[in-house]
Amino acid sequence: MNNEHIIRLLKEKNDFVSGAEIANTLKVTRTAVWKRINILRGKGYTIEASPAKGYKLIKSPDLSIEEIKASLSGRSKIIGNEIIFFATINSTNTLAMELAGRGCSEGTVIIADEQTGGKGRLGRKWLSPSGKNLYMSIILKPAVSPRDATILTLFSAVACTSAIRKISSIPASIKWPNDIMVSDRKLGGILTEIKADMDRIFHAVIGIGININIEADDMPDEIKAIATSIKNETGDVLSRTKVAVEILREMDRWYSILLSSGKKPIIEEWLRLSSTIGKAVRVTVGDKVFTGIAGNIDDEGMLMLKLPDNTVKKISAGDVTILR
Repeated sequence: MNNEHIIRLLKEKNDFVSGAEIANTLKVTRTAVWKRINILRGKGYTIEASPAKGYKLIKSPDLSIEEIKASLSGRSKIIGNEIIFFATINSTNTLAMELAGRGCSEGTVIIADEQTGGKGRLGRKWLSPSGKNLYMSIILKPAVSPRDATILTLFSAVACTSAIRKISSIPASIKWPNDIMVSDRKLGGILTEIKADMDRIFHAVIGIGININIEADDMPDEIKAIATSIKNETGDVLSRTKVAVEILREMDRWYSILLSSGKKPIIEEWLRLSSTIGKAVRVTVGDKVFTGIAGNIDDEGMLMLKLPDNTVKKISAGDVTILR
């Protein structure tokens, strides 16, 4: 018996459930049920108990791993069948790469309430305070060529953006290649790391960071002007559990599409959600800066940048700034 089994029963009934019914359903003793209820209370769940009626779930913590597991169990094809949670961790991506190297199963998800060494693209630090946002990494073992590794970032951006649109009023979009944007500010980002040789990808880790309930006053001055959160945009506090469940559902769905139908539907949906294509942009690649019009992306995810002299430069990686 796992904690998520009890949570699922209590949420499905949305009322009192007798200890006898829980025990019979899960094939355990009523004493074992009582012990699990107390464990859940210690994790922040408010569960009312009545000698005559049983147990009723009143309130769950903002980030409920048990609810995430219960929502995905039996419904996910690959992603989310195994979820590991840490209250504090250096980096979910770092641990996920280590676990993948030890043979951890595909689709395993690492979630943390706080990161002390969160990683962004190009070696940058990702602000990761506790109780505010969502930080998670997903282990994949995709049957795609290393030259097509960028498609992993593209499908992840599509999945995250689609999920945010589904659960909020925010018209989230994607800035090439992997920034999730709203109101020209960054709402979230994706960091893809892979281990591969010339012929195949051994494993990949998709790191996802979404700003959910962090407020502008909590952000360092250097990112206040360029970052935002779901709460800043809507004025509402959104459950991190709800965001995590929807993102993992969309990640599972779009990964299945990638494996069954290839890159084309991913690229088509990425283009539909993009806020970059057709815009005047400045692209910084190392110590070089290019300006032009962001054209299409090719089948490897490279940005086709139309330069002022009408030549086209393929950009594989870089920082994009949309010009006014």
